Amino acid sequence: MKLLHLIPLPAALLLCSCGINSTAQIAAKAADGDSDACYEYGHNLLTGRRIPQNKERALHWLLIAADKGNIRAAAALGACYARGIGTPPNTELARRWYTIAADAGHPHAQMELAKHYLNVDPKDPAEAVTYLRYAAMDGSADAAFLMSICFSQGIGVPQHQKIALGWLVNAAELGNDLACQILKDLANDQQNDKKS
Repeated sequence: MKLLHLIPLPAALLLCSCGINSTAQIAAKAADGDSDACYEYGHNLLTGRRIPQNKERALHWLLIAADKGNIRAAAALGACYARGIGTPPNTELARRWYTIAADAGHPHAQMELAKHYLNVDPKDPAEAVTYLRYAAMDGSADAAFLMSICFSQGIGVPQHQKIALGWLVNAAELGNDLACQILKDLANDQQNDKKS
């Protein structure tokens, strides 16, 4: 098996002694260049799932997978570079990998890239709104909530309270707790106004 030199000896022994061969199979497929296996193996190393955690080695496998076009790996690399997991934080590389994943339709990457454009690089809020819209359309309650804020305050879009309210309702329907609370407070305020 040509992969044994890539798995630390204690991990290989643990895999064999436990009878769990799925990680070894994933590692073997990764060594053969399968992009999904490279991602899965990198993810397992990153999280310590079934094998000892090794964040630096995880980055190696995630990079291979992302270079082969694996979108989940690109999103994971964005997170690693943004948070400094297995590598020093690097905003430029985080944005690069998040953009690749976001442009391919990965909702989490879209959301993270939007937050980047709102918080880290706020020069182009319209770009943030573009990615928020994609993530919200893919069902992200947090993205829908942020869309509400953008329309309410005119961030990256013209200020429009009715559209903001529509996004707030959408966020609540998708399960955003803060949106639910705001709508409840608005309803209470309306009832109190009617009583006065």
